[in-house]
Amino acid sequence: MKKRILSAALLLALLLSLAACSKGEQTQPEAVETPEANFPMAFCLGAQPASLDPKQYAIGDEVTYLVNLCSGLVSYRPDSAGRVQIMADLSVDLPAPQLTEDGKPFYVFTLRDDLKWSDGSALTAADFVYSWNRAFQDADTPERELFACIDGFSEGTLNIAASEDGKQLTVVLARPTPRFFERLTNPVFCPVQEAAAKNAGWDRSPETSVTSGAYALSAFSDKGMTLTKNAYYWDAANTRLDTLEFAFSEDADAILDGYMEGRYRVAASLPAGVTAQLRESEGDALRVTGRMGNYCICFNMNDPALADFTEQERADLRRALCLLIDRNAICDSIAKLGQRPAASVVPTGMTDADGTDFASHNGTDGMGGGYFSVRAEDYAANCDQAVELLRSVASSSGKFKVSKDGVCQGFPDLTFLTSASAGHVEIANAITASFHAHGIELKTSVLELSDFLEARSKGDYSMARFSWTAAYDDPASFLTLWAAGAGSNSIGLGQGAHGAYAGYAATIGGSKVDGRSWAETYDALIYTVQGSTDETLRSRCMHEAETLLMQTGAICPIYEYTGVYLCRGSFQGLFTGPAGALYFMRAESTIQEGTET
Repeated sequence: MKKRILSAALLLALLLSLAACSKGEQTQPEAVETPEANFPMAFCLGAQPASLDPKQYAIGDEVTYLVNLCSGLVSYRPDSAGRVQIMADLSVDLPAPQLTEDGKPFYVFTLRDDLKWSDGSALTAADFVYSWNRAFQDADTPERELFACIDGFSEGTLNIAASEDGKQLTVVLARPTPRFFERLTNPVFCPVQEAAAKNAGWDRSPETSVTSGAYALSAFSDKGMTLTKNAYYWDAANTRLDTLEFAFSEDADAILDGYMEGRYRVAASLPAGVTAQLRESEGDALRVTGRMGNYCICFNMNDPALADFTEQERADLRRALCLLIDRNAICDSIAKLGQRPAASVVPTGMTDADGTDFASHNGTDGMGGGYFSVRAEDYAANCDQAVELLRSVASSSGKFKVSKDGVCQGFPDLTFLTSASAGHVEIANAITASFHAHGIELKTSVLELSDFLEARSKGDYSMARFSWTAAYDDPASFLTLWAAGAGSNSIGLGQGAHGAYAGYAATIGGSKVDGRSWAETYDALIYTVQGSTDETLRSRCMHEAETLLMQTGAICPIYEYTGVYLCRGSFQGLFTGPAGALYFMRAESTIQEGTET
């Protein structure tokens, strides 16, 4: 049945305006006219955001609202070929680094002329100094560690300064920081107005909200919010839509119904299990985007259950167990939100040195495709390969046997640690069933989240679930986690008994070294990655580090996090950033007022 999209959107706008306080009387310049159709449109991305304060952003759906309300020094934009790239936003350009007298790199960002907040007041470099310190000095800021690259972080005072005329922001770094501009795309680096931020709940009240981005908040209620074009934004001439109407809903079925009935042009937070059906019925309207995150299983490198095996045997056992897991079944029957089976530590969507996808160069041959096949039709072959690895270890160790049918006898019992969420427990059960079919018994320990995290940090397990989402586009975000000295390395790589093992090889400083420890190889590669701004060198080291990590079998990727949403074909120009945020400022409708669809 056909619906009038415009009528539905206007009705939502009316409901929102009645439910929310009206914005105080302000004077804005006349909006720049564009030839495209500029009328309200309805979108539903999910539940009400917990906050619209960029300081509180913590890798969630709120990022979409923030990137449309807030602008920073840099942002993502599509280039002339449609590729999403980092470009200058409130800054005039992407400045080259310079060096202080004591050798520290620093950047001088020149702001665009006559920048203004959405209330018409001047936006200056001093606003960045205030905002960055505001976020950095709050221990509860989720992304506080992103400021660690700035000089003074460890001393409690960021080495940043605004020029007297407010036109330039100088940022001194503690050390060379690869992909510094990628860091700056995170909303935590967006400025907030000091006068506005002094008001309690300022970010979700139209009376007190002041923004720096393409849109401003004009209505907010429990049912939804209205964003209106910020005519003071420096690039307002290219902001296509005058009004964005967002409906809030925690009911995934209701969101899908709203889209199918024609009330929403864009719908996210869709019900689990409908992706395949929607792909068939809606075609290109169903869009899947990367989220720079992986769901993995990690193995305890010093697991007492496997203490009687050599290090190579333990690595082969871990790799065998990894191959026995049916990722497609987990994605299709348990996760059911369009997740992609994973075959590498670094997910697809992360950028390599040459601008291509990092994952397109992974694998032992560097040709992409991961470190094992995740195609559904190859699962049986994966199991056969796993059985061969098990046979080899059974023969060399004499600790267990493998029957001609590929079933183990006498294999050590293992413990799987997970948290008490339905999805995590179901995944644990699926893995347990796969192992059981090959004579490997897995005892599952299900704990509440706080207890789970404590037990995992203590190493009380054979296997444990682990998930990670990057805060910005850099493959190193996933690889630095597993250095011997990293606080996130709770699985014991390079620590305990494994720390004494010297069986790794790597290319360090241009020379091949062999028979070295994890710290002497993997950590050395990561040290180069963290300290070099030579993207070609970083790329080589990151690919080598990922291959080294996968050879240990310590990390078993299960699936990549994705964002799934529906978008009508009549709505064009919507693009996504690497973190999955939807950027609406270039979007426009091809349906004119009064047209039915």
